[in-house]
Amino acid sequence: MTALGPLGRAHAQSGWSWQFFTYGNDIWQRAYWNNTEQFDYRLGGGGCVREMRYCPETYRALLSPSFQGEETDRVMQAVLWALNVQGTSAAPDKRWNVDQAGNHAGEFSRTVAVERPSSTTTDVWTIADRQWFPQLDADFAGSDPVPQLTRYTRLTGGALQIRRVVRLPRIVKSGSVVPDVEFYLENWLPFLRSAHAFDAVAFSLNGDGSPAEWYRAGYNIPSYPWTPATETSGYAMVFKENATTTRPNVAVVHSRKAGVTQSTTARMDNVRNSMDWNTGIGVLPGVRVFGGEPGSILDHTLRIVPNGSTSAALVADLNAQTAEVPAPVLYGPTHPFTGELSTVVSQLRALTTSTAGARIGNLAPLLR
Repeated sequence: MTALGPLGRAHAQSGWSWQFFTYGNDIWQRAYWNNTEQFDYRLGGGGCVREMRYCPETYRALLSPSFQGEETDRVMQAVLWALNVQGTSAAPDKRWNVDQAGNHAGEFSRTVAVERPSSTTTDVWTIADRQWFPQLDADFAGSDPVPQLTRYTRLTGGALQIRRVVRLPRIVKSGSVVPDVEFYLENWLPFLRSAHAFDAVAFSLNGDGSPAEWYRAGYNIPSYPWTPATETSGYAMVFKENATTTRPNVAVVHSRKAGVTQSTTARMDNVRNSMDWNTGIGVLPGVRVFGGEPGSILDHTLRIVPNGSTSAALVADLNAQTAEVPAPVLYGPTHPFTGELSTVVSQLRALTTSTAGARIGNLAPLLR
């Protein structure tokens, strides 16, 4: 197979194409450069991205491997925390925490349906209803589940756009509703740290595409700095040190704009976090909501932008894409929605009390 060339906005539109397909019980999205397969993504439990691979090198994995065989942790997914709410049962972390894919025991969240609104878009409707640590399920009995729409859009320039529309839940602890919850919605993006994949992350690039602000895995990658998105470049790129022009890199593009709130008294901060571990580098854009009201709707978008070589053209492309990604928005529970978002929110509200969905990790049987 032929590895892809540099990604530049001037020629990206004609060089990149996509294929959506099923193989066995799995759903795949595959990006091609000049008709040669390059990167692909397999959907998993709860509509997460279970696998991201680099096709020219025998479909080499680009995400961190499972910790203990589960398919619910080191996957691309939304993770929702209540940072100021803790249970009482014995658990490594007592905070309320629901993950899109499932729980620590490897049990999947409920996937209700996979739809294709267009040739470039895939929608996954899911309900996350179990605490990450199962020991806490009893502590938070009576809490709302977390319904979510994850919309994957395969862009003409080779980027995969991921939009998440999430309903914030009512949290019940020991039988009482918890007020003034501090929610944190994190996009958990766990890239592979290895000698053959990535060993560093850049938070900005120089004009020629070389890393400007960058950090080495196992040495100085910041751990949860809560950096305001307005103070970032709008992207972070995992790469192999001294090989940015000869090895594939993957950028995560997010909005640099301040978070927007409508019809709510809550405050929202648009932030970017990061961390690393022995087999992974986490790029973690997200939003922090203070005083989140139950029934509020969070709307967050990011892009996964793989490339074969850094260059001045790549820098221009990332800057342009950063400007295109909309700011995250928090809508209060009584906001008067219109258009397509009104339909989406109605479905999310209906899913809050629904028992529908299958706890499976291979989603092709749910494709409509």
